[in-house]
Amino acid sequence: MSETPYNHLENATFETLIQLLEIGHEIEFTYKNKKYFISNFQEGRSLIVDSEEICDYTHDNHQFVQIAKINGITIEELFRKHSDEIEFRTIY
Repeated sequence: MSETPYNHLENATFETLIQLLEIGHEIEFTYKNKKYFISNFQEGRSLIVDSEEICDYTHDNHQFVQIAKINGITIEELFRKHSDEIEFRTIY
């Protein structure tokens, strides 16, 4: 899969995130100056920071955004309410 820079997007909306997940992309983004990576491995999706998986694998994208958390905030809530603090980096 080729890399696509998405930093030209004005903000990282929840709708865009779900669309990218449904297509099957892996996503690198920053939140509060820290890099995060949403993987799409054979085992399913996981959230990775500093090479450490911080949530269990799941193949269900909607379940993933509800169980994966950063600082106690689900990915869904993060992208819905704090999208102005998130920047897409690279989409694989």
